[in-house]
Amino acid sequence: MSKLFLVSLVVLTVTFQSCGSSTFKNITYSYRAKIPTDWNLIGEIKTDSVKNFSSVEWTLPKLISESSGNEIENSIEIYAYKNAGITNIEELLAYEKQKWHTFLLDVDITLLDSDNTWQIVNTSKVESFDHKSKIYLIFKNGICYRVQYVSTPDTFDRNLAVFEKFFDAFEIK
Repeated sequence: MSKLFLVSLVVLTVTFQSCGSSTFKNITYSYRAKIPTDWNLIGEIKTDSVKNFSSVEWTLPKLISESSGNEIENSIEIYAYKNAGITNIEELLAYEKQKWHTFLLDVDITLLDSDNTWQIVNTSKVESFDHKSKIYLIFKNGICYRVQYVSTPDTFDRNLAVFEKFFDAFEIK
């Protein structure tokens, strides 16, 4: 009887865990990610064969901004692309930096491993929107990956652990 209860408990635990998320896969760019069911898909380009990229973005559950009192939806995006001019992680970092250097207020860039991953935390200001983001840049198998979390500066820490858990489960084949 106790073995049956234990088996039932294990089955229930697995069922509850699988109901809480789904797996997003992109076969062309060889990645997968676990997505909680309370995230909203807001945009997806599976494969743009002309510009050689894919993009998918979700919003996280709404938060109330402590500074403004407004509802805020932070987002997470996976952007994967092929660029013949990029052959290593350093070139990927240089390419990405030139796109956003003009509106950066603060940036902290850390090499996570010598092979293929940079971690970037930055605070930026664009017209009418200050934001803080954490980005992982990965170069693997000739593909550039940008996995990015974007928030307001005052909600950044509140969803950072959610993003880290998401990134820890992110897989490149």
